[in-house]
Amino acid sequence: MRIFVGEYVCGGGHSEKELDTIPDSLRHEGAAMLRAIVSDLSEFATVTVPLDPRMNIDVDAAEIVPMHANDSFYGQWVSAAKNCDAALIVAPESNGILAKAVAMLRAGGVDVIAGSGDFLRVASDKMQTAKCLHSAGVGHPLFVTLADDRYEEEIQHFTRFVMKPRDGCGTQEIRTFDSYAEARSLLSDDLILQPWMPGLAISIALIASGTNLTLLPAVRQELEDKTCEYAGGQGPLDDEAQRRAAVLASRAIAAMPPTARGFVGIDMLLGDCSSEDYVIEINPRLTTSYVGLRQMIHGNLAARLFDLETGPVSCNAAVDSVRWTPSGTVWINDTVTQST
Repeated sequence: MRIFVGEYVCGGGHSEKELDTIPDSLRHEGAAMLRAIVSDLSEFATVTVPLDPRMNIDVDAAEIVPMHANDSFYGQWVSAAKNCDAALIVAPESNGILAKAVAMLRAGGVDVIAGSGDFLRVASDKMQTAKCLHSAGVGHPLFVTLADDRYEEEIQHFTRFVMKPRDGCGTQEIRTFDSYAEARSLLSDDLILQPWMPGLAISIALIASGTNLTLLPAVRQELEDKTCEYAGGQGPLDDEAQRRAAVLASRAIAAMPPTARGFVGIDMLLGDCSSEDYVIEINPRLTTSYVGLRQMIHGNLAARLFDLETGPVSCNAAVDSVRWTPSGTVWINDTVTQST
């Protein structure tokens, strides 16, 4: 089996930019995910990886394809992937990058391990996700956009608010406000405004293959208080939190358009009781938590993409014994097992 793995930042997505203008956080987080998934895939497949030569990243791939700034970015990806059996794309939803990358490779005849066009469209737009979840009765914060203000009266009774890009990736460009009027005055077509909800920030990932949908262990998200910037994670959570996260994740995926495929990450808040649990967003791609998840389960997570491993995931780690940073440093019981 031959598999193409394209990570947008490391794989040439910013080739036209000066290297020092690309945020270190994007480079390090992208490299961490790329190294982790390629390492697992290389155990059973020949892996092809496009790389921006300036990044100087050590990746355990059989074939490295240097990207050239003066040539078509997507054209180079399609050319490198066309002789592969499948492709896995790690790219941000912002500006339609993920959806376009998937569409371009599929148009080139490449089997991309990703959700359907409708699934990607809804998951990549926080307003569409909110509408979808609310229509299905899945717990999700109220929202206001310029195109939909049905919940405006209810939202004004909250005391703190969060505003973020509708197509934002992770915690990028999130702003918080204590005044609804101030937040509302800054709302634009590409933003969504929601009340700040209390709770434990967690995420749960799933792997959807052609025949199986497997939930992975739920983990804690470490977020900076003021900026909400992702600072890493820790897990697995205890049994009660796992149960609540799994129930809510299953309902969220069922509410989405068909069909999920590949890796999907679901961000949540767990409240004081299950009726106060909320889905925050659905990420239709590999997320940074993969670097920690792969250290807390038996077997090879990437093999589940191709049904080479099936059945429920078996956890080999105690509660909260695995933690990691966005750049890929992983500790198990306070001992570093993987570093950048």
